[in-house]
Amino acid sequence: MEGKNRWRSVALTALLISSPWLLVQGWILVGAPTPSHTSMPDCPDRTMNCAFLSSSGTVRMDAGLTTVVEANVSEVWDAWVTWSDENGLRDVLDEVDEGGEHFSHRVAITPFWRFPDDVVVQFEPVGENTAITLYSASRLGGSDLGVNPARLESLHTALVAVQAAT
Repeated sequence: MEGKNRWRSVALTALLISSPWLLVQGWILVGAPTPSHTSMPDCPDRTMNCAFLSSSGTVRMDAGLTTVVEANVSEVWDAWVTWSDENGLRDVLDEVDEGGEHFSHRVAITPFWRFPDDVVVQFEPVGENTAITLYSASRLGGSDLGVNPARLESLHTALVAVQAAT
């Protein structure tokens, strides 16, 4: 009987310790459903939880970063898939249209708390080169603590590295 009570005590303690994490997981499940991005989303005005890079403008990104990669769209796409896999992103949508434009929406999950961040990319062939548009946003909270700009800088570096390899 003593062993059974000890086991219950340990189980109850573990449940109490993990309850904040479990409550956050429930909040995320209810409050952050996966959006169906089928086109490039925009960052809200004065945002602190979104980053964007394109030829038409930037949000929380260095405006000097190139938005044209000197490589064909297939090579850039392969670099995206590799980077995405290496960073543990989960597939939501991958599309390639007849004109060769590539679009992808994937989800990054933060360690421990498991907050979902949406990462959306669009690659458009421009002759032998590729125009890139990158977006990363946290679904919850008012600030991402710099995670989304850092994520896009890492992705940008991986994509631009393709032109050095070709």
